[in-house]
Amino acid sequence: MTVSITRTAQVTTLTWDPEDDPQGGQAVDSGRLELALAALGLKRYGALESLTPAQRAEMLQKTSALANELTRRVRHLTVATRDTDGASWAELAALLFDDPNARSTARSTYQAGLRQMGRPDTAAEA
Repeated sequence: MTVSITRTAQVTTLTWDPEDDPQGGQAVDSGRLELALAALGLKRYGALESLTPAQRAEMLQKTSALANELTRRVRHLTVATRDTDGASWAELAALLFDDPNARSTARSTYQAGLRQMGRPDTAAEA
């Protein structure tokens, strides 16, 4: 995937090739990425209160849609990291949560990924 970020003192430019990732291009074209980044920039609750109801609703909707897509991709990456790379539950927990002891939560993320992919959890059947 071709994504690059160029920073100067005045501006940061994101370059994204939609042919590499049609879903990612959709996040840019729909305004989801823009509004999610704007939401991250609102450091105080008061900044959220200063938006109009329509602005808050749009920011909530678009940020939520992007978060849902990212959650789906995290689950798929978790499955690939476990199945392809052979990562242990502790390794996955460290990658996902910065806590190698969160193994059961990592396993839940893995199982959710399997469900989304329509794959059975053969480890659960054993």
